[in-house]
Amino acid sequence: MNKIFIIPLLLVLFPFYALSQDYGKNCYYGITFEVSTNRNWGYGELVITGVEPNSPAEKSGIKVDDIIMEINDQATYLRDNQTIAQWLFSDMYDPRVTFTIRNINTYFKEYPLDRKCIAVNAVSERQLSEIYSFYSLENSNQQSFTLPLSVETNKEVDFTDYHTYDFYNPGKNVPDVDKRITALLEKGLQSKGLTRDTSDPDIVIQVYYNYTPNIKYTGLNNPNYNPTSLRYDCEKRQMERLPIFDAKDPKVESAAQYIVEYGVSFYDRKYIDSTRLTQIWDCNIKDYLSAKYSLEDYVKFHIPLMLKQYPYSGDKAGVQYIVDVNKYNYTGLYYDAEDFGRIKDIDPDSPAYIAGLRPGYIIQKINNKNFERNKDRLSAGYKLFINNTMVFRDQSTRFTNVEGFPDCMFWSVGYYADINKEFNKPDYLSQFSYLYNFEKYINGKNDDKIIIEAWDGVQKRIFHVTPQIRQSVTIRTF
Repeated sequence: MNKIFIIPLLLVLFPFYALSQDYGKNCYYGITFEVSTNRNWGYGELVITGVEPNSPAEKSGIKVDDIIMEINDQATYLRDNQTIAQWLFSDMYDPRVTFTIRNINTYFKEYPLDRKCIAVNAVSERQLSEIYSFYSLENSNQQSFTLPLSVETNKEVDFTDYHTYDFYNPGKNVPDVDKRITALLEKGLQSKGLTRDTSDPDIVIQVYYNYTPNIKYTGLNNPNYNPTSLRYDCEKRQMERLPIFDAKDPKVESAAQYIVEYGVSFYDRKYIDSTRLTQIWDCNIKDYLSAKYSLEDYVKFHIPLMLKQYPYSGDKAGVQYIVDVNKYNYTGLYYDAEDFGRIKDIDPDSPAYIAGLRPGYIIQKINNKNFERNKDRLSAGYKLFINNTMVFRDQSTRFTNVEGFPDCMFWSVGYYADINKEFNKPDYLSQFSYLYNFEKYINGKNDDKIIIEAWDGVQKRIFHVTPQIRQSVTIRTF
């Protein structure tokens, strides 16, 4: 396994430095962004590439691909990294910064954000849920997949000029599948802020597809050879296995039963040349199927993934997607990276704070498990736990995570009672399993309370904490 115990630095706000340390605190707004070099979208300005779940930015409504035009009324266009960082963090007494945003359906909107500050070297429960993901891969995992997409853009246009669309009308009866594809596209485009205008649209959209038997298919393959690919289902919000070949499979051309191709093109009809349509964006995909898989199901699955390439993309051949699934118990505690028993910080008004816990307290037990403070011993116990509990994993759920570990598997339902016993063995030091205490294989009693024994500097105290379950799925493309 490439990573068993690493404290990830999740406080970096964007690829260039924007980390503030005021009075021993790291401060951030919950967004990552980069200076756009894309002529189609926000060129020279800041484009948001990530929004942290439950952050001030997410709660305000800021979204991925939004363009930051101004910070506190100062234009971001062609500003250097140092200037941006100064605008964000120079005033340690005023935590509020106003971001002026534009996107497909917004020309100008202000978002006042208060930065969030936590103690330096503090480790959050979200970070711990990723570090200890093998306690419950069902809830915390990072998977990746690649789509054989081809994306082409017209570099002479600015997609912020386009706000309305309609579909190309061939002037004849269309198949029912076309109507369903149109409905799916309409849903996806509207979620991006585009509006359908059947009388005077900025964009005309044309769809094309082809679904045929593979003429090279011999039918002589091993009947047990049925390749599948893991891809993300945006509707179900989970990874699914589809009867699709990996493009790198050496047998793909002869063993595939069907070949499916699907594409969508955007045409300008207003700004470039009103007398003819000019293509400004095209995205298409070609897959080899190992079994029958209807065209309707295929496009329903892939349209939302393909539309993630608009508007901030560029020309591509093959696109990697990283899916970060995270569900964990949140109490608001932050642990000291150098001494895991010490509470380094606590979110105000969090479950732990309401229960009476405070920074500086030393945790002695959680849910009656002795609390190990040394991270090296914790790491050793975690490795031992993973190795010794592989027999309780469901082989049919095997996947390779983004770190390249190939034996990621969910727990087998029939072994839940045995798994619960494993979690209670002292050698594994599984104190952070409370992050998934809502699962039966960890908490057989179905009690949502977390009991924390801590030393407050004077005496030992017992705290009953009712956590909140935090859940998120984020998708990044490269």
